[in-house]
Amino acid sequence: MTTTLPLITAFWAGLIGLLGLALALNVVRLRQKFRVGLGDGGHPELTRATRVFGNFAEYTALCLVMIALLDMLAGPRWLIHACGAALLVGRAAHAWGLAGSGETSAGRAIGMVLTWLVILAVGVSLVWAARGAVL
Repeated sequence: MTTTLPLITAFWAGLIGLLGLALALNVVRLRQKFRVGLGDGGHPELTRATRVFGNFAEYTALCLVMIALLDMLAGPRWLIHACGAALLVGRAAHAWGLAGSGETSAGRAIGMVLTWLVILAVGVSLVWAARGAVL
């Protein structure tokens, strides 16, 4: 089994991290606007922004670790790039969809489907790549 540095993941993690920073800054902006230090102060807009960032953090951490492991196991470059791109687009779509309304939306649905497809594709690939070493 060959292992390498996760350089492709580093590229996508950098872009995804910049999206995360933008989402975090939006929460800070709204906290300042509504003068709320902790919680949401009963402001639905701040509640949504906080959940947008929270959902982003919850899913991207898992996905990036999984993608990095596949990258380190010298998984197919096209798959690592495809999953990085799908994660970026999916998380951006989800953030856009959830930020606009607390209801269901096309952006939220597309974002979740893309994110779940990344988890599925990378999860199956990791099990396949590691099967010889653990079975």
